Amino acid sequence: MYHQSLLPLCCYDKRTKKITLNLITSKKFRSVFVLYGDPFMYRKTDQTDSQGDYIWEWSYREKPLAVQYFSDKKIIWQVELTKPKTKRLKYLFVIQDEESNTFIYTENGVQELNFNNINTPHNHFFYPFIHDVDAIDVPEWVENTIWYEIFPERFCNGKQSISPPFIEGWETGTPKPNNFFGGDLYGILEKLSYIKELGVTGIYLTPVFESPSNHKYNIEDYFSVDKHFGDLEILKKLVSKAHELGIKVMLDAVFNHIGSKHIFWQDVLLNQEKSKYKDYFHIHEFPVLEYYEDKTKINYDTFAFSMYMPKWNTENPDARKYLIDAAIYWIKECDIDGWRLDVADEVSFSFWKEFRQAVRQYKKDLYIMAEVWHDPSKWINGGYFDAVMNYPLGMLIQNFFNAEKPLPDRFTEDVFNRLMKFSEMHVRVQFNLLDSHDTVRALTLAKGDKLKLKNSFLFMMLMKGAPCIYYGTEVGIDGAKDPGCRKPMVWEEEKQDKDLLDFFNRIINFRKEYNDLIQNAAIFYTRNENICIWKLSYKKEELKIVYNFGDSDIKLNMESLLKTKNENVSNILPAKTVAVCSYIGT
Repeated sequence: MYHQSLLPLCCYDKRTKKITLNLITSKKFRSVFVLYGDPFMYRKTDQTDSQGDYIWEWSYREKPLAVQYFSDKKIIWQVELTKPKTKRLKYLFVIQDEESNTFIYTENGVQELNFNNINTPHNHFFYPFIHDVDAIDVPEWVENTIWYEIFPERFCNGKQSISPPFIEGWETGTPKPNNFFGGDLYGILEKLSYIKELGVTGIYLTPVFESPSNHKYNIEDYFSVDKHFGDLEILKKLVSKAHELGIKVMLDAVFNHIGSKHIFWQDVLLNQEKSKYKDYFHIHEFPVLEYYEDKTKINYDTFAFSMYMPKWNTENPDARKYLIDAAIYWIKECDIDGWRLDVADEVSFSFWKEFRQAVRQYKKDLYIMAEVWHDPSKWINGGYFDAVMNYPLGMLIQNFFNAEKPLPDRFTEDVFNRLMKFSEMHVRVQFNLLDSHDTVRALTLAKGDKLKLKNSFLFMMLMKGAPCIYYGTEVGIDGAKDPGCRKPMVWEEEKQDKDLLDFFNRIINFRKEYNDLIQNAAIFYTRNENICIWKLSYKKEELKIVYNFGDSDIKLNMESLLKTKNENVSNILPAKTVAVCSYIGT
């Protein structure tokens, strides 16, 4: 068993004034209670000790824990406690195993259940004082958002007069690291009705600021929209129209590195150690050059070994102010709803702390989501970001559903472990995705197998978090790693995969209809040979997902499985297929 009085196993939600506790145990335990109270609250009993003094007893309350996640190997228990009036909390767990043995679990580990052990709160788990200012503060609206990622240069050419020279043919060109197709903000505005009809409620745009590249991650002016995308006015109009349609807008910020054409870096190249901007960067020695034949000889820090992307020194107060001012500028000017933070794990924690405080002063419910590919616990639990691009979960899902011999028990344990990286509040706003501008396209990863693609996306849609679809995946766009994953969007209807488009539309609407259940569900996993069932349960409602991972079709007793007759569900579950079998209402 395992618990710590720290995130993610102990968290306070200032909106609901509730403290959530989670305890992880093996399956050998059948019930758990929490005893909790103020550490200084005692009552005098009518009993006396050997000295004749009255015995004082710690004043506590008790509450049972419910199962939050259940699998063949572990149980994750959960309970919500109301914030004490004194704002102090001590607690311990009383646990009973399958053989009815009962004991307590405290900071000191497992102990015998007796009066003395319960009556010594200094041994128990402790929340010394609950400060609202330290509480988790994630935007509530994200829990109800389904995202759509757009790479602007490849989505839609809405105004050809501002396109770069020598653009490729939209339907005939091949994406390369340095070529252009002419997508712009006018095109995105033009296609907002398509995005609305698809059912998504948030769009994430990769960088739209002045930059010489097609991807715009080497920014040369943080305060200007790229001239080939449009201008400030069209971005304002795009955000405003999206908001009218109930669609949130998140922009992409690059605060790890700068584009080498930026005037600050150009000044360094010109004036070297006399440049007033030299401390804005991590320069090891002078002179610095514009080009290095051997990139291992670069004498300043960069993104990877890209000499055209010098790394910001975010410890420099002037550089820090410039970047934070830019973030605030776009919030104030365009009323954006979120920032996605590029290469966030290479930027100092102190910068992100100041960044969060600054942007939240201008928009209290701004979504702060970061690119971190590995375990992001220290950034999330440290209060720097609301969420990350949840690549590890996406990789788990795709590896499982694309596997020839899937291992569902292992998969479920890995998913539960992933969910337990964060508090429930954080889990519900994680940016869940299966592909992006930085990855192989999901259809290519599935080797063109649409059934595997559907299985993967359906499962992601039924997971807690804020799911995201990468533009074009819904109409059958494939593509290898960058630049292959950045193909132009297919707008000719006869070339779109209508079956996939219909599938995505249905699972998006399904997710929106049952979002409250999915986001708050306790999850139970069971397996009977080749049949796996994930049951999502919340209040008096259940959602059952049945998966046949065998090589042949299986006939199911659907009435028994669903406990109700459902004429819309087939009793044949095809091989290696996920089916949403039923929604059982109150």
